[in-house]
Amino acid sequence: MQAGKTRFSFALFLTLAGGLLLATVLAWFLWLEPQNRPPDYLTAEVQRNDIEDNITALGTLGPLDYVDVGTQVSGQLMRLHVELGDRVEEGQLLAEIDPTLYLARVEASTAQLENLQAQLADREAQHTLARLQAERQQNLIALDATSQESVESAEATLRSAKAQIAAIKAQIRQTESTLRGDQADLDYTRIHAPMTGTVVQQLANQGQTLNANQTAPVVVQVADLSTMTVRTQVSEADISRLEVGMPAYFSTLGRPDRRWEGTLRQILPTP
Repeated sequence: MQAGKTRFSFALFLTLAGGLLLATVLAWFLWLEPQNRPPDYLTAEVQRNDIEDNITALGTLGPLDYVDVGTQVSGQLMRLHVELGDRVEEGQLLAEIDPTLYLARVEASTAQLENLQAQLADREAQHTLARLQAERQQNLIALDATSQESVESAEATLRSAKAQIAAIKAQIRQTESTLRGDQADLDYTRIHAPMTGTVVQQLANQGQTLNANQTAPVVVQVADLSTMTVRTQVSEADISRLEVGMPAYFSTLGRPDRRWEGTLRQILPTP
């Protein structure tokens, strides 16, 4: 009975030893010696396609053509006729500045011009009288019926009348110039669209007082959204590989799967 136990234990020992040896050998070939494993290959169908050498950069998308529409005169923004997103045509009325002060200036310059024109008419009448008197004195001196002093006095009066007419005409030109400036300022109180496009920014509100003495305040920005451009900064290592006219495309964060095609339009000369 003791001999049977011994044989059973020995057989169990051999079985365990053989299993351990087999596991060791298997681990050696599968894990410890991966070069002995057959290689795994990835296969794919051969296709013909293009290879791209890309240069990537982050940039800002914006309109190619846009105008900051400002005011050249100061005053309260009385009316704003557009809102963000409105489509406007060239020449369309966008806003109005309070014109009260500029209307008063135009009226004052107009009254001054009318006063000078009346003075010119008076001076021209005096010039006509002085010319007739000078001619009369010339005729009388030819008949020895007047003195030389009277002739000289009449000629001096005629020259003075001519000078007064020239002075009045100069004042009229100056006043007309002032009136044109005042009229231009009055016209500037009505702000019109310089181009056809879309209102993309509104930088002033109705009722706001705008001061144009130092800088021209911007009321709205009008942009042509039919043509967009991307302004980007390219690294120094890649900028030498770019040329104007090269194909380019961009995508946005909201639509990373959509590609907008274009061309490289300009390379700025400064970093």
